[in-house]
Amino acid sequence: MPHIEVENGVEVFARDLGDGDPIVFLHGWLLSHRMFEYQYHSLLDEGFRCIGIDHRGYGESDKPYGAYGYDRFADDLKTVLDELRLESVMLAGFSMGGGIATRYMSRHDEAHIEKLALLAAASPCLTEKPDFPEGLDAEELNPLIDEARTDRGAMNAEFGEMLFHTDQSDELMDRLWSIGMDASGQATAASAEIFRDADLRPDMADITVPTRIYHGVHDEVTPFEITAEVLEDGIENAELVRFENSGHGIIADETEKLNQELADFAG
Repeated sequence: MPHIEVENGVEVFARDLGDGDPIVFLHGWLLSHRMFEYQYHSLLDEGFRCIGIDHRGYGESDKPYGAYGYDRFADDLKTVLDELRLESVMLAGFSMGGGIATRYMSRHDEAHIEKLALLAAASPCLTEKPDFPEGLDAEELNPLIDEARTDRGAMNAEFGEMLFHTDQSDELMDRLWSIGMDASGQATAASAEIFRDADLRPDMADITVPTRIYHGVHDEVTPFEITAEVLEDGIENAELVRFENSGHGIIADETEKLNQELADFAG
């Protein structure tokens, strides 16, 4: 059942691989479930079941024109977990997927979830608010949104250059660019507005399951000090794991370490 109807006329794609204890992966902005290919390989070999979900507007899911938001993404996730009848899930959200996971845990009372892994999460709050002056200036993110509406290919390439702390192959960068161009243009711009404006700090208090925060200290997209450290302080049962040689793209900067950390936590 790779496509699951989440509302009338809208289906979300879920890649379901393997057996064993389930790990559900939520991808980041511009990307799809395919970004976790090298996590799947390792974790399947360890005996886990891996489910990668494409958010609406991305990858192989439907791409309706209309409203996008963390509530909508979280509700889609709830429908998928219900339909797949998953229990005792480890939910792993990367970047924007980490924001979706944070909202899901609060909005749906942690339904189906036993453990939470936040990977370079765009959570709880990226931009400055009256009581959060340490956040980024919203104007820093606006060029991404504007260029998503005028030259999405160039924006996609420029954003890719911000992801990693270590050198990556041209082929990997081309692949990520290609995945990003599969996304809906409208969803791309709307999603950037979501993580620019969202304030998920109140949601953190509703997270009670064991939580691990995996974050690169050189992250230029979701800076360590305004995301990872705030999550560690705000989630009661959280542990922060530093990735000393990673930027935002911990999936490739320190693949082996990330895979081992995920397997250890899930197990």
